[in-house]
Amino acid sequence: MRYSLILFLLVILNLSAFGKFAPPINDELINAINITNTSAYCSGDAEFNNLEATPSNYNKALNWPAVGKDVWYKFTASKFDVNISVSGKIDANSTNTLIGPLVALYSYDPASNSIAEQPGTQATSNNVISLYKGALTVGQVYYVRVSAANDVTGTFKLCIDNYFPPIQPGQDCGTFSVLCTKETFTQLNVTGSGANNHESAGTCLGTESNSAWYMFKASAPGDFTFVITPTVTTNDIDWVFYDLGLNGDCSKINAANAIRCASGSGVTCSPSYYKTGLSMTETDLTEALGCPAGQNGFVKYVELQQDHVYAILIDNFSGGNNGFTIEFGGTADFAGPTAEIDVKKLNPCTDSQAYTFESKATNFASLKWSFGEGASLASATTAGPFTVTYNTPGEKIVVLEAKGTNGCNVVTTQTFIVANTPEKPAITASKVNLCQGDVLKLSTPFLNLATYHWSGPNDFISTNQNPEIPAIGPEIAGTYKLYVQVGDCVSEVNSVDILSVDLKPEAMFSIEVNNRCETNQSFSFINTSKNYTKLTWDFGIGVKSQVAINNDGKILTFTNPGPKTITLTVESNNGCTSTFIKDILVELKPEKPEISINQASFCLTDIIKLSIPAQEGITYAWSGPNNYSSTTNAIEIPVTDFNVAGEYRVVLTSGTCSAEPATIVVPAIARIPVAKFYTEPTFNIKFSAPVPITFTNTSLYGDFYEWNFGDGFTSTEQSPTHIYQTDGLFRIRLTAFSKNGCSNSITQGDLIIKKNASTFVPNAFSPNGDGINDELLVGVTNLKKYSIQIFNRLGSRVFFTDNIFENWNGTFKGNDLPVGVYYYIILGTNLSNNNVKYSGSVTLLR
Repeated sequence: MRYSLILFLLVILNLSAFGKFAPPINDELINAINITNTSAYCSGDAEFNNLEATPSNYNKALNWPAVGKDVWYKFTASKFDVNISVSGKIDANSTNTLIGPLVALYSYDPASNSIAEQPGTQATSNNVISLYKGALTVGQVYYVRVSAANDVTGTFKLCIDNYFPPIQPGQDCGTFSVLCTKETFTQLNVTGSGANNHESAGTCLGTESNSAWYMFKASAPGDFTFVITPTVTTNDIDWVFYDLGLNGDCSKINAANAIRCASGSGVTCSPSYYKTGLSMTETDLTEALGCPAGQNGFVKYVELQQDHVYAILIDNFSGGNNGFTIEFGGTADFAGPTAEIDVKKLNPCTDSQAYTFESKATNFASLKWSFGEGASLASATTAGPFTVTYNTPGEKIVVLEAKGTNGCNVVTTQTFIVANTPEKPAITASKVNLCQGDVLKLSTPFLNLATYHWSGPNDFISTNQNPEIPAIGPEIAGTYKLYVQVGDCVSEVNSVDILSVDLKPEAMFSIEVNNRCETNQSFSFINTSKNYTKLTWDFGIGVKSQVAINNDGKILTFTNPGPKTITLTVESNNGCTSTFIKDILVELKPEKPEISINQASFCLTDIIKLSIPAQEGITYAWSGPNNYSSTTNAIEIPVTDFNVAGEYRVVLTSGTCSAEPATIVVPAIARIPVAKFYTEPTFNIKFSAPVPITFTNTSLYGDFYEWNFGDGFTSTEQSPTHIYQTDGLFRIRLTAFSKNGCSNSITQGDLIIKKNASTFVPNAFSPNGDGINDELLVGVTNLKKYSIQIFNRLGSRVFFTDNIFENWNGTFKGNDLPVGVYYYIILGTNLSNNNVKYSGSVTLLR
């Protein structure tokens, strides 16, 4: 038969080859990746991804916000329950990158191209989502759909566990659970002792606490062991093992047929133990309550008798709704049904291939077949044989379920691949003529479900689709062969010849420096390369001249100093190359620079600025007074004391070549003058124009001076006298200069001059706080000395001042004086040094 799916896959692969990125192969349900072994299957971290996936045309799953960029997987159910989990990025170190994974489970009807979601129980934690679904149909194909919220893509880990649910045992012998096989199982949630908690009476156990009863029939004689491990290791597990003979009647349960028993309190003993069971190395038949010496939880194994029925009572004395795991050993086996499939292939790997299936089951009451996807016969219930053809290629799983009369259920599967003989694979090689150190890359197109079988020289074998082989030497040259295998179908062998692996050339050179640090400096590049036929130098930019020397070497001069990168590439006849790179420093001796200075002389608080032109590839070393040093081309030295004067020098260096030192002398630092003066008369006088003022200069360290009298007039005299001709308020500034330009200024004031001379004392004033005439204001001008006294009518002095600017406010010692007539006497000396006296009366009003 010709399979339409193969054509479909080829079309998809060819179309994707034209795009920059191709969607994953399982982008659509029809190309779902088949997971064949689903008994606790887990992929590797980041093994799967939905990168570049596209949304399916099916509706979003029930609990999904949107379809997203989904991908598909499938498995054939061989047991009743399944747990599926998808792990995304769980921490910073995780190789999985998917955020917010989503998962859903479907069944698919290829006839109608329709899917039906199988709702289950979902849980999400730490970017891991899990889905549980029970009551699967054994032999049916189920599809797993994986996506993520918000159209997110990334890598993830997929786990699928298809299993029989744990046995639910009875708490009394009459409600026992049948054990069909010696497969290990875990029993959870053991609690309560049932209707009769004294069934173990007379044994080492006595009364039951939290019991679980199991029963099985021995199919053949042999030794028998088991190990019971509590799920909580601090729990105390006890048990009794009964031989119920050929009939297996629970009513016959008694101490006489309890052939083994263990009830020691191992978790409280010293040394403690929590595991218990039958052992091939023990000799005791029972272990009592408590911690008697020599007890360890294990007693002697049992020799089972064929067709006898045996019961196991397991009791968790500790309680807490916990459980246990039980593992079986020994040569004896349980008398449950067996399931085995015999398969014969007819015309394999051809268009007319078919398969014959026949049951080899034993001890069964009924059979149920499922022949997998695309089978001409979907199911059957007899032993067969059945001849089945498939209308689609790919992995198939045939399931046979055998049920026993005692309720045991056994399932077996047969996995195989339906395929035609693959076409002879195409092979490409990255190069057929290689150099040592290269990597030979062999590749062939992807073929779904194929395994790749490469072989070649030097015992090379590989099953990678595209293997890579380091070209270590000539031994890897030769013929490389490949055949591909899909199931049992094997393609013809194709081959490719790798013609040579040549010795790789070795680029190498040394350098000699000629006339180091001189203007005629040059470099000799001496070639020491090996195994080459062609040579190429690359000296970069800035080459002034070059001369060829022996053995493909060069002598070069450069236009400017600084670092240079020299590259030598050599090549052999077959194109193998080698490159050698070395850095050099061109170290021409710098010229002696000329130092610039910002001014000829300096005062305290000035800044000395010295500089030379900046040059690329040059370092600078300044030195000077006060242990001064710097490494920049321009420097600034604050003049904080007189010790900064002296010789400064700078040395320019390129690499290891240094110029002659350049020097400059900073002259002695000049003192800054201190400007000071006083006046005669002082400013504490009321003047009227014209008035002469004598300015006495008391400055320090000054050589010449400049006066500004504040009225528009100036003077350069040392101590001038200036006549103020106009009234006003004046501030006087004196600036003292030193010969080297240092200066300092001082300003004094306020000098108040009125228009006209006057001697005026009002005859009344009213200190009542209304802001009008509240003080006695004396208008006397041009007095060098001044004092005023005021007396009451009794001759007592109530006010005195020698400050012409201080006025009387009608109080004495802070208290208001009464209304009345008061008398004043004014004494003073005028500008002509004559004594003056004024007296009179003034009326105080309120």
